[in-house]
Amino acid sequence: MPKTEYKTKTIHKKWPQVLLGVAIILLLCLLGLQVYGKYALTEAISDKTPKNVKLTYDDLDINILLGSVEFHNLNLKTLNEITEKIEILATAEFLKITDVAYWPLYKDKRFEADNIEVKNAKITTYKEDTDDVHFSVDELSFNISDVKTDKEMLQNKIPFNYETLDAELQELYLDLSRFEALKVASLSFKENNLEFENLSITSKYNKEALSKRLTVERDYVDFTVPQGNFEALELGTAKDSFAVSVERFNLNNSELHLYRNKLIADDFTVKTLYGTRLESLPVKLNIESFFIKNANVFYSEKVDLDIDPVSISFEDLDAEMNNVSNTNTEKTDIKVQAKLMGKAPILFNWDFNTKDAADSFNASAVLTDLEAETINPFLESQANVRALGRIHEMYFTIHGNNFKSTGDMKMKYEDFKFSILDEDQLGINKTLSALVNILTNDGSKTDANGYRYGDIAVERDRTKSFFNYLWLNTKDGLKNTVVGNGKK
Repeated sequence: MPKTEYKTKTIHKKWPQVLLGVAIILLLCLLGLQVYGKYALTEAISDKTPKNVKLTYDDLDINILLGSVEFHNLNLKTLNEITEKIEILATAEFLKITDVAYWPLYKDKRFEADNIEVKNAKITTYKEDTDDVHFSVDELSFNISDVKTDKEMLQNKIPFNYETLDAELQELYLDLSRFEALKVASLSFKENNLEFENLSITSKYNKEALSKRLTVERDYVDFTVPQGNFEALELGTAKDSFAVSVERFNLNNSELHLYRNKLIADDFTVKTLYGTRLESLPVKLNIESFFIKNANVFYSEKVDLDIDPVSISFEDLDAEMNNVSNTNTEKTDIKVQAKLMGKAPILFNWDFNTKDAADSFNASAVLTDLEAETINPFLESQANVRALGRIHEMYFTIHGNNFKSTGDMKMKYEDFKFSILDEDQLGINKTLSALVNILTNDGSKTDANGYRYGDIAVERDRTKSFFNYLWLNTKDGLKNTVVGNGKK
């Protein structure tokens, strides 16, 4: 056999051995890299973790080939550097980072990963130097894809970019102020749609306890929403602010109870109108449409120690708000329909522009089929009067700004009479009542269509809310329509 042929056969026989040897060497190298990678990452975490941060985990898995890292039973605790009080407590059953891009990390110190997954996390943050909870959430799980960040992004309000985010959580709590807190029983976010159940914003104390803690007036709040959702919700940044954009926001079957103890000193701080409030938000907000369905609103006041709180309600309330935004120059437009005291239908329209420095607004309302006795508790509290009669129709239109407003009213009513109450509201001042009813038209002197007319002119008390401003306009219109000449 020729030597050349013999050598060729020998080499062919050795090829499998060579390939096997190379494979073994590569496998050993990979195993070595795995061991070294896990060691290096463990050391890096230990070295780079600040002294006031305590980070532990039961197990760490790393796959160099796939660029993935897994932590099991992760525990994080951050302490105040001076007082060593706990600031943040966080745990997670599972944290996985998938497909980390090595080259950008090595070349540009830029972190890129295909996916970050967290399962069953719990997070609690505390108020500075106290044991009081500021924020907490249970059973947080999320997936976030195409994550990218670098040194520059870490300085932003949202310190990373991402493609998609899916998340679910239970039992969210957020401390809003000294007196109110927000709670959400469950929340899910998927494909840019956010749904929540059993949201509440409530006072931390009952009415009596809250009153004892207040030095100036403040509402007791009990606001509940069984179900709501945001459609096409997008989060981002605009200059140095968070940016929130929503195509549609829905609140279903919400209920709001407000109570104010008027025996507490007045709060004389200036109250801005809603255009300025919206413009001044620390967030760039754009809600294209906001719908409220089947809501109930109850407001009550305590005006005397010996008299039960009086209340007014708007029930079966539906509302549509368009362009709730501080990012464009279009008007915010609001339409509301409800039943006053659960009986009399009322329609209310309102618009304003957040870019208008004067806080100009337009408002109009239509009220029908109101028995005056229905609102007597409120009239007794606000105007010290009691009324009899029926309003078949009432219309008003107001044009105003931060300082004053004008408008007009027309009414169709019958058998209207007023009783002026004594100062203690326990009896009727018959002399004043008789005088007022002489000046008051009972609804019989009208135009050919049965209407009486009145003008509205009001100066705003800037230490009061917009709704107080609205009531002053309504009261002025009623007075001029009922007591005036009634002509257009």
